[in-house]
Amino acid sequence: MYLEFLEVKNAYIKASRRAFACGLAAASGGNISARIPGSGYMLIKPSGITLGDADEDNLLITDLEGTVIEGVRKPTKETILHGGIYRKMPEVGGIVHAHPLYSLMCANCFDLLPLVTKQMKQITDSPVPVCKLKSLTVEQEGMEEIYRSLEQINRPCGFLLEEHGVVAFAKNVIEAEYIAELIEENARVYWNMKLMERGGTN
Repeated sequence: MYLEFLEVKNAYIKASRRAFACGLAAASGGNISARIPGSGYMLIKPSGITLGDADEDNLLITDLEGTVIEGVRKPTKETILHGGIYRKMPEVGGIVHAHPLYSLMCANCFDLLPLVTKQMKQITDSPVPVCKLKSLTVEQEGMEEIYRSLEQINRPCGFLLEEHGVVAFAKNVIEAEYIAELIEENARVYWNMKLMERGGTN
């Protein structure tokens, strides 16, 4: 159990630092979580630190409702989002929520993000849904809308939030981070395809 926990913690730090290095989130934006095996708990970053600053001394352990079990800082405001996905999807072991440019633009302008890259088509066979929530953070009523969106697609791997970026999930946090990168790449390609259709340039 303890060795599994250490593996999850190390994977979390690796995924968080990679997400920041890849530009998935700026400043202290974005949040990542990892389910702790054999428990009802998750690792999550505290509010106010960057994804690039994640280390073993500043991570929090919370339950799926966001109550801090271990750690002294305030957890991210998005614990409802993370905990809600874990409760609904027991197969999910890692979640990445970030604010990359093209995912944000597509979330603000479209109702769905079609699959236009081979990598995304290997992960899922349905467009990435866009949830048009109006709150700054995802509350419980917003989770119900997210659940409805995910139930309508086959092999869901993530979704976009209007004005709020991308949420990607997978069986572990490393894969979730990769999927967030691939959704952003897909969004960039799709955005530029639409731009070229209109005779524009990037």
